Amino acid sequence: MKPVVAIVGRANVGKSRLFNRLVGQTRAIVHDKPGITRDRHYAPADWLGRDFIVVDTGGMELDPKVGLEHKVTEQSMVAVDEADVVVCVLDAQNPPTAEDEDVVRALRKQSKPVVWCINKVDAETHESQMGEFARLGIDPVIMVSAEHGRNIDELCDAVIDHFPDEHAADGAERPGLRIGVVGRPNVGKSTLINRLAGSDRVVAHEMPGTTRDAIDVEIQFEGKDYVFVDTAGVKKGWKRSERLEKYTSVRSLKAVERSLVVCQLIDGVEGVNKHDVALSSFIMEEGKGLIVVVNKWDAVDDDWERYEDDVRHKLRHLGNIPVLCISAATGYHCLKVFETINRIDGHLNRHLTTSAVNKVLERSLAEHHLPTYKGREVRILYATQTGTYPPTFTLFSNMPAAVPYTYRRYLKKRFQEEMGATEIPIRVICRKK
Repeated sequence: MKPVVAIVGRANVGKSRLFNRLVGQTRAIVHDKPGITRDRHYAPADWLGRDFIVVDTGGMELDPKVGLEHKVTEQSMVAVDEADVVVCVLDAQNPPTAEDEDVVRALRKQSKPVVWCINKVDAETHESQMGEFARLGIDPVIMVSAEHGRNIDELCDAVIDHFPDEHAADGAERPGLRIGVVGRPNVGKSTLINRLAGSDRVVAHEMPGTTRDAIDVEIQFEGKDYVFVDTAGVKKGWKRSERLEKYTSVRSLKAVERSLVVCQLIDGVEGVNKHDVALSSFIMEEGKGLIVVVNKWDAVDDDWERYEDDVRHKLRHLGNIPVLCISAATGYHCLKVFETINRIDGHLNRHLTTSAVNKVLERSLAEHHLPTYKGREVRILYATQTGTYPPTFTLFSNMPAAVPYTYRRYLKKRFQEEMGATEIPIRVICRKK
């Protein structure tokens, strides 16, 4: 296992900005509003040939006033327990607070090496305030500016000095099948992931909008590795919403792009609405395997067959996609999610030989002839499968632009039937011979 470095501290001291600086890209949301990060967020990093994993955490509030703050602090303490090295972040532009003292006191009780980091030292005037932190009894301290990159190399040197020898990097980690979990706010995405993981890996709370970022959660089930991506809820009208909510929605859509299979959760009580339809259409257009998961079924007083028919009618333009009913809160039918994911993954990775593709093409052309275009004959000379995830077929024609959309859709269905994969999207591309 690679060493794990947890970044902790009270809210709004710059932990997520430091996290992004260490991993070399924007992986966590950075915002002036306190309390944006609520879950553990993992990402790989390296320094001087040493690979490690950095964990961003929410603000630690050891005397929380509400249940959500308590859950966020629990997630931070779990990160400390998992870590080989802890980086405690303080804010140079504000005197040490009672919350800072509580965090320092709590970390001293842990049997983990701690690197004390004072962030936001963006100007020389900030260095003069360092004496105020002496009363915390922390030494040595490293003064950094995560925003400007100041002294980040010194911080990394201090971190890797605490790595145990047996944690030297020994090759790349094997990635698991990546599954995006998306849907409107408060449909139970985090609850489902926690249920599948068998532990509280992400914060789940009845308050809508608890998840603010896309969080990768590694799960192993029956010998197979999965990476579930918990996302913020994608709200209706997200393009017009406030800057933070817009950003979290965009990150959810980007999580779809980097997933192979997507579980779209529907609130069973509220049913499918226009926004759900738009989101599912986006997923299919991206060529992802889509599983519609109707959650909170334990709270629905209805017949499943009738309910499923209604869901399929509203999503009829997507074809024969899988639809499941579950209760993430009780665990009802949750393991069927793994079974369906594996089936969809197998379909997405299916490949037809060129001879099989052209036999399907010949039969299809014989049964339904291509229409002419401006008095000229449109011909498809041959075809081949050129990709997977999703299966992609390239047609070579004398006039590719003249092959109608309706005919391409007809060929898609024929290829799906030949593959026995009517539940997934496929792509048909026309090119000039």
